[in-house]
Amino acid sequence: MRMPAALSTLALLGLFLLPAAAQAQEEKLKVQVEVVLVSRKGTEVDPPQLQKMKETFQRQNFNFTSFKRLSQQTLEVGSKDSTEVKLPNGANASLKLLRMQGDTATLRVEVPQGGGMDVELGRQGSVYQNVGKHVGGELILVLSSPPAK
Repeated sequence: MRMPAALSTLALLGLFLLPAAAQAQEEKLKVQVEVVLVSRKGTEVDPPQLQKMKETFQRQNFNFTSFKRLSQQTLEVGSKDSTEVKLPNGANASLKLLRMQGDTATLRVEVPQGGGMDVELGRQGSVYQNVGKHVGGELILVLSSPPAK
């Protein structure tokens, strides 16, 4: 029994369209990434915008007294491949977008000796993630939505 020409054409189209439809569109998110060195040596807060971070840490009983930004960049984090963040201690942290739901993004943060952790990032506020030791202190990855221009 032969299939009518119109049906066979539709069947062929279906075969070719299925793989393309099955491939999900990659989601991307711009994330401001800061690497901050915190320690108990001195009382430096550089730049002054880190005062808010210092106050947050004090409220949570993390007794660091010095906060120094070592780097700041805006990265595009995707859902297919991890985005690497070079750390001053020679290691790399990686970020990957897991999902976006409303105004909240869930990111997977992989750190050298600490394994991985899923964090939720909203349009406001910041997420702090310890990413290792460095010159007598701790490196903190600060993730936030980039400021509106």
